[in-house]
Amino acid sequence: MIDTTRSNSEEQRSIENYVIREIERILGFPLERNVSVQLADNIYINPDFYSNDQTIVGEIYAHVGTLKVGQQRKISQDILKLLLLDKSKDMSYRKIITIVDDTVEKYLKGKSFIAESIRQFGIEIIRINLPDELYCKIQNAQSRQNLINNG
Repeated sequence: MIDTTRSNSEEQRSIENYVIREIERILGFPLERNVSVQLADNIYINPDFYSNDQTIVGEIYAHVGTLKVGQQRKISQDILKLLLLDKSKDMSYRKIITIVDDTVEKYLKGKSFIAESIRQFGIEIIRINLPDELYCKIQNAQSRQNLINNG
């Protein structure tokens, strides 16, 4: 029998919903969610939040603790997605990566090619502090999914 609870992302969705509500509060206007943005013929991106009117696009990275290599790659792909939107639409969007953990924040603002890319391309990092209950939920989910890097 396959343990489907291990990959259950219910916690992730509830945390992302909380984060988007906080981002909307900070920005002062609603954002589109679950939207497909066309870049070219049959090429789309699905950012975590978006506003064409306000020219904002963003990704949420609801992870706590040290990042594994695969998680670093995911952030790199998200950066590429944000930059491709600018290029394909021939306009400059406000690009935001939203995080929920100080370890991830230190990595994204530190001394790595990912951090330097974020700085060079003017991508904003916004940290949202989660209530203790949600922070514990994401820790438990990561532990179940074996996403915590112990090294």
